[in-house]
Amino acid sequence: MAEPGRDLGRRFVIGTLYLGGGNWISYALNFVLAILIARTLGPDLMGLYALVFAVHEILNLVGSFSIGMALIQSPTESEEQYDTGFVLLGVLGLVGLVAAFAVAIAFGYTRGWLYAQLLVGLGFARVFEFLALVPLAKLERDLRYGRVALVHMLAGNLPNIAAIGLAISGAGVWSLLARDGLHAALVVGLGFALSSYRYRGRGSRASARQLMTFSKPMFWSRALEGVMQRVDRLVVGVAFSDRILGFYSQARNLSEAGQLALRPMSRLSFNLYSRLQDDPRRLARAYGIVNYFLVRAVFAGVAALLVFPDETIRFLLGPDWLEAAPLLRGLALYAGFLPLFENMKQLLYGRGLVAQNVSLRLKQLAVLLPGLAAAALFERVDIVVAALVATTMLGVLLARSMSRDVLEGGLFRLLGAPGLALATTLLIGSVLQARGMLDAVAFWLLPFAAPLLYGLVVLMLEGRRPFRELAYLRSVLSGSS
Repeated sequence: MAEPGRDLGRRFVIGTLYLGGGNWISYALNFVLAILIARTLGPDLMGLYALVFAVHEILNLVGSFSIGMALIQSPTESEEQYDTGFVLLGVLGLVGLVAAFAVAIAFGYTRGWLYAQLLVGLGFARVFEFLALVPLAKLERDLRYGRVALVHMLAGNLPNIAAIGLAISGAGVWSLLARDGLHAALVVGLGFALSSYRYRGRGSRASARQLMTFSKPMFWSRALEGVMQRVDRLVVGVAFSDRILGFYSQARNLSEAGQLALRPMSRLSFNLYSRLQDDPRRLARAYGIVNYFLVRAVFAGVAALLVFPDETIRFLLGPDWLEAAPLLRGLALYAGFLPLFENMKQLLYGRGLVAQNVSLRLKQLAVLLPGLAAAALFERVDIVVAALVATTMLGVLLARSMSRDVLEGGLFRLLGAPGLALATTLLIGSVLQARGMLDAVAFWLLPFAAPLLYGLVVLMLEGRRPFRELAYLRSVLSGSS
């Protein structure tokens, strides 16, 4: 019989393959479909919807209680907990819906009734998305990552396919609302169909108190996180125009592509860190191996944004979106540091250090808000970009400091080789462009050339280390480590 520690590591690597593989396939399809939708609708309609969605997300900060995470993080498991979580999430969803109706009235008079109708529609969809968190938490507690991947694959792609059809047929911005509504219906339906959870009315106040022990402090951390995720879009949408917001929002979406692709790893790492929180040695090793591959994979994508932003925008979105290229280059560092920060944040959550996350977010917000105010005052979107980058880098430094008791080495050890490889890639790319040596190369090849060059430089700098780390993962998978 396998040792518990070894079996745990093996199950998480297998979970990574199931959840990561399924979600990466889904994400690749979803990414392509989202790009096609943006190409079809254009900057103005995408900006309109981005503003409505930003307001919607801020209204639904009630979801920041993170009941789903509490069900996963809880050291015990029972039907009472799941039923209690289901009731709590239903109530929170209804609170968000009522808030949507209230704000929609004011929104309708100030921006137009189309904005108001979209906001209410999103409120209805969010109720079902909240309820789906319970069966999905059950699947994750059971380590049924293959089924979790199936849910996200179907719910993530079928709605986008439908949205493309609607957009092409002339449905305009309503195609995006239909997409979000279908996503909510699929995720709740598939979640219940594939999990063993069924609501049986066994909720209790004791279970509610137990869940809230984790969820109450989580509220402030996740609420601040939600504000930081959407407040920049809200400011750009109010201070500028729907079109400018469309360019900014799409540039930020592209810069977050790496983080979205790695989201399955975030869920797995939180589960893993939670289980290893009382074993500092194994926790440090788990965190180290995740970060090693995470940084190198993300920086490969950053190379394309940093060296060839115009070509990347033109290839993905077409010439109508080229005004977003300078914003995309400015967000390249944000794209690189965001996944690293998210992994550090999951480490804090997994160790139960929720209060530290709240303190971290407040310090980030103290940097972000003055930057957004300056951007609105001087009517410069590039100031929004600079504020977002500075905020994320500050988060990395603070999160690293808060976990220094279980981590080995500093940021230079973590970022030295991949950072040098990225700088070398930028230098080579800039020299080749300046000398006109890339003029004869098809523009659509250049976004792929930058990550390839980056990977070669990494191998030159690190030698056989990447292969040794891969060998370690293989040993975990086989149960021999």
